[in-house]
Amino acid sequence: MAKKINKFLIFKAMKVASIVGTVLLVINQYDALFGDAELRLASALLTYCVPFIVFISGKLSKDQCQV
Repeated sequence: MAKKINKFLIFKAMKVASIVGTVLLVINQYDALFGDAELRLASALLTYCVPFIVFISGKLSKDQCQV
């Protein structure tokens, strides 16, 4: 039985993605943020999308294993 993605799960995933994504963005694009390098927009967006997707998929797979 598959669990639906609810608003609480989305909110929690966004919270985690904003924290983890910001840390990864500073690490990966430090020169673009604080130096003179060009900001890579696609990489910056993926930096936030990946933790969001990993959190949701991990939560859903954990719930399926407990059934």
